[in-house]
Amino acid sequence: MSEIMTKSPFTGGPVEEVFDTEKMTFRGEDYIVHSRYYKCLDTGEIFTVSEQDDATLNDLYSQYRIKHGIPFPDEIKAIRTRYGLNYAQIGKLLGFGVNQWAKYESGQVPSDSNGRLIAALRSKEVTLKLLNEIRDLYEQSEFQKVYTLIVSSRDEDPLASQDSIFYLGTERSINNGFGEFNHRKVEEMVKFLVSEKTFPTKLNKKMFYADFLHFKRHGKSISGLRYQAIHYGPVPVHFSTIYDHVPGLICQSFFVGGHEASLLSTTEKADASVFSEAELETLKEINAKLDSFSTQEVIDLSHSEDAWLNNYPNMGIIPFTEAYKISL
Repeated sequence: MSEIMTKSPFTGGPVEEVFDTEKMTFRGEDYIVHSRYYKCLDTGEIFTVSEQDDATLNDLYSQYRIKHGIPFPDEIKAIRTRYGLNYAQIGKLLGFGVNQWAKYESGQVPSDSNGRLIAALRSKEVTLKLLNEIRDLYEQSEFQKVYTLIVSSRDEDPLASQDSIFYLGTERSINNGFGEFNHRKVEEMVKFLVSEKTFPTKLNKKMFYADFLHFKRHGKSISGLRYQAIHYGPVPVHFSTIYDHVPGLICQSFFVGGHEASLLSTTEKADASVFSEAELETLKEINAKLDSFSTQEVIDLSHSEDAWLNNYPNMGIIPFTEAYKISL
């Protein structure tokens, strides 16, 4: 659950949340990260809660991972599960300690050398080569079991195959909020935000606010999509193609005043199990706040955001650094 403070722990009086940037050093390198903290309006003292600290560290670690080519925790897990290996089996393959791989999946940032080793396992050919190089470390039965699991795994890299022609530009960066891209999660997010019948323009804004609000609070977007500033406000890049390929999503067209309009609805209930508790909380909040808005009211709200104002002149991609100034 989000930790939203309304009273000062020092005086019981009012507080305000402050958004700022600061320089942090990680492994000898300096990074500019976004930070959040509360300020007691009675005393001026500042303090943080765990959610704020986690978001700041997510920003720091995400920048480091991208700079050094180190996989993110969900990517590390996807590599292991692709081959059907447990922590001990894949750790032994790379010479890691007993619990090291599990720690990496839980968020610990690997060293640069370990990060490169992990990334190399995205190649099935490389993984089998590594296994054969250390086969003397295995009992024959153990070796055969691991070998069979790897050989029988799917040939394609699941992290690369997600990047289909419909989802271009989903590599992790500040332009997609360092988010895990997963086409299934995008589909379920769309279905979750289509409340009964929704105009595509309004859905675009709900997607934008959900991703940017989540990044603002947690240092990571939900969908891993990029957003562009166009005339009617922020929209997911290639949004029409994305919506065309969401299972169960129906588009009904009609004419109003000589102009064609569309309404979206879904025949399938969103599968909430693909979201974390925090992601689900964000999506529910966006529906609660924006469902009562008309499409024009949501457009007007998005036009008041610096995220749109600063990027609309060039119809540019909206970096998630703009999330810290959104009004929701």
